Amino acid sequence: TMQVEEYDNALGAEVTRRVMTIRLVTGLVQGVLLYWLYQSGRDGVWPATAPYLFMPLFILALLLPVVLISSLGHMKPSRVLLWTAVFAAFLLVVSLHEAWRSFGLGELNRGFMGRPTKYAPSMLLIVFSAGFLYIAHALVMAAAVDDRRIASYESYFEIAWKLAIQLLFSAFFVAVLWAVLWMGAGLFGLVKLNFLERLLDEPWFVVPVICFAFSCALHITDVRPAIVRGIRTLLLVLSSWILPVAVVIIAGFLCTLPFTGLDGLWKTRHATALLLTAVGVLVMLINAAFQNGHAAATLAIRISARTAAILVLPLTGIAIYALGLRVHDYGWTSDRIVAAACILVASCYAIGYQWAAQRYDTWLVLVAPVNVGTAFVVLAVLLALFTPIADAARLS
Repeated sequence: TMQVEEYDNALGAEVTRRVMTIRLVTGLVQGVLLYWLYQSGRDGVWPATAPYLFMPLFILALLLPVVLISSLGHMKPSRVLLWTAVFAAFLLVVSLHEAWRSFGLGELNRGFMGRPTKYAPSMLLIVFSAGFLYIAHALVMAAAVDDRRIASYESYFEIAWKLAIQLLFSAFFVAVLWAVLWMGAGLFGLVKLNFLERLLDEPWFVVPVICFAFSCALHITDVRPAIVRGIRTLLLVLSSWILPVAVVIIAGFLCTLPFTGLDGLWKTRHATALLLTAVGVLVMLINAAFQNGHAAATLAIRISARTAAILVLPLTGIAIYALGLRVHDYGWTSDRIVAAACILVASCYAIGYQWAAQRYDTWLVLVAPVNVGTAFVVLAVLLALFTPIADAARLS
């Protein structure tokens, strides 16, 4: 038995080393590829002059390695390749559509590292593609862990929060590394040695180092699940205690509306965005308190979570009314269509959480299926917005 255990441990260590090597090489290759694309965009040479090639390459190089790094070691190689290919197909579709829409616009988009790059993908496309990646990857990883198409809510919770903390602390790791490098450049500068400062201004050094450090941080956080779980628990507990404060503020705001009227909201011209932000904050804090549905919570947290679930509906209703007034007076624009898509997602949470809040005999247990169902709605909405199905510019 001891020999079998030693063999299993050695085999596991070998697999971990192999996975680590592939992840680090992937990060390095990503950095080299992104530098090449950045350089071609800055110099205005091929492939930056070919929008239907440059934009897909940029999006694929930016996001696809994260999927590959995160999947390795948790899914079978065949499933890793399949999921990577599926997500690559999604990125190709949305990036080619973006290239078709922006063809001829020249240098209107801000490219990599904030510099104008011809035919670079818009920041909106990058942000929403990253959001699609996060949600879809969490769903796929949880399904792989449970070995079924629809996983348990506990698996969704574990994978989604683990991935969020990995990304957060990987970005933090890169930021700290960069601060240390600049500190070193300052120290060498004191003795009139400026080689490190000049090196940190060179894109051929900056881009690969950032990508390599990010992949390294993803691997470290992945092989230390206990640390990630401890950080997650701390963050959720602290966030859950903000929930009563948010409930008091938002409930007080709603109670003042019958006396103050809604005219003040319309004059701000950003009432819909502010109301949707409040909905997002409540949804996040409710889930911080609910966690996987089995976490212990005090009576105050339970009451606050149930009250917050009820408050989401009137906030969403006012946001719908505010957007309707703007559309009635000024018509549809791209921004208002995107706001309508956000309201559709908020309505799924509002109706679902209202349904969950009516079950007084349980601890908001119906929040779990609402979250899973709404995650699929979000994926469908994002896919529609960034393809010809519901292109905001075309509809407006």
